[in-house]
Amino acid sequence: MSKQPRGRRKTGAKKVLRRAGPGKELHCMLIPVESGTLLLPTSTMAEVIDYAEPAPMNSSPGWLLGQVEWESRQVPVFSFCDLINGTDIDKVAPKSKIMILKSLSDSARMPYLGLLLNDLPKPVAIKESNLVQTGDEKKSLGVYSRITVDEQDAIIPDLDRLTHLVTHATFGALPITQLDS
Repeated sequence: MSKQPRGRRKTGAKKVLRRAGPGKELHCMLIPVESGTLLLPTSTMAEVIDYAEPAPMNSSPGWLLGQVEWESRQVPVFSFCDLINGTDIDKVAPKSKIMILKSLSDSARMPYLGLLLNDLPKPVAIKESNLVQTGDEKKSLGVYSRITVDEQDAIIPDLDRLTHLVTHATFGALPITQLDS
C-alpha cells in the first residue's frame, strides 16, 4: 500500500480553471506623430525628452534626423511618417518631443531609438476587445498593423523592423547581433 505525501489527500474533486476577471487591460500610449497616431505598449518606452536639434550624420536618409545624447549614449532620432512614406523631413514643429524607445535588437550598438513626436503622448488602458484591425492596404514599411482604438485610428509600428532600418541607416550596414560560435 503506497502512502500519500503528508498533508495531501486524494479527493474526487476536479480542477477548475479560473478566469482572472474581465478582459486583461493593456497599458499603452497614443503617440502623436506628424500625420497620425501610433499605439505602443508603455513597456517599450524609456523617456520623453524635449526636442533638441540632433547632431547630423553623414550620408543618412532624410527621415533620420541625426543623433542626440541621452544617458551618456548617442541615440539616433527618426521621423516615423517620413520613414514609412519615403520622404525627407521638412521642418520640426515648435512643441516637438523625442520619445526614447527601447530597441528590440540584442545589439549593444543600438539599445535605444529616438522617435520624433509632435506633442506629448497620452496614456491609455485598452482591452483587446476594443481594438479593431483596419488593415494596411499599402503594406507600409515599418507598420505592423493599422487599428482603431475607441474610434481613433492608430498605427501599431513594427518595432523590430524599425530597429533594423534605423540601425542600417546609422551604421551603414545591418549590425551583427550575435556571433557564431
